[in-house]
Amino acid sequence: MQLGGGQGHAEHPAAKWAHACWIAGQIADGSLDPAAGTHIIRADIAYGLGYPIELEPLVHCAYNLDCWEDNWGVSVEALNREAVEAAKKFLSREQAAGA
Repeated sequence: MQLGGGQGHAEHPAAKWAHACWIAGQIADGSLDPAAGTHIIRADIAYGLGYPIELEPLVHCAYNLDCWEDNWGVSVEALNREAVEAAKKFLSREQAAGA
């Protein structure tokens, strides 16, 4: 198994969804920085899945965190909290869908 290499786009969709859940779980529990986690979801996972609607809130958070400037009138902390909430909502929907 190759980690972090260029073969990610050939990865099976179910594995990408599992990776999205794992990353979202780390964002939600605070063990992964929201900017880093949402960037992985946007750049690696959502891209490889064709940007599914289920990942849109996390992709949106990734863009906000990647492009944030202090003149936006919103703090980066607020954007981080938004990303954590988006991760929690994504996880709750995924758990409900799998039940």
